[in-house]
Amino acid sequence: MSRMNNSFDFTGFVGSDPEKRFMPTNGKPVITVSLGVDASYKDRNTNETVERTEWIDLVVYREGLAGVFDQYVRKGSEIRVRGVVHKETWESKDRTNEDGKPRMESRYRFIVSDLRLMRRPKDGASSTPTAPEDLAQANAAAAAASQEDQDIPF
Repeated sequence: MSRMNNSFDFTGFVGSDPEKRFMPTNGKPVITVSLGVDASYKDRNTNETVERTEWIDLVVYREGLAGVFDQYVRKGSEIRVRGVVHKETWESKDRTNEDGKPRMESRYRFIVSDLRLMRRPKDGASSTPTAPEDLAQANAAAAAASQEDQDIPF
């Protein structure tokens, strides 16, 4: 029997500095960030490999992990993230089906529960880890923050 698994594991480059907001109910930080990952396919007509970048929106709810993202992750950082996928659905406010009922809308959220910093940005931003020791320190903080037992608010 196979085991069903709701998880993801992405390695890519951060597309913009992480955005930090706060939950209105409890004031805890929430980080959102986009991650670019490589995707390729073979063109049927030319038989050439076509490279492209897929952008994935990540969300960090864990308070300690959000702090690590805020302190160490910047645009251009290469990171590896793991977590779970959550599908949100709601009734559209302005779109309807053929019968006039509101259309159901949905989106997937990639909720990060584990982070590993692979490389600093190429522009050498001073607030990101530079030496291997700094990366090790950042990854140790991320590992400790990933062990937090915290509820995800959905």
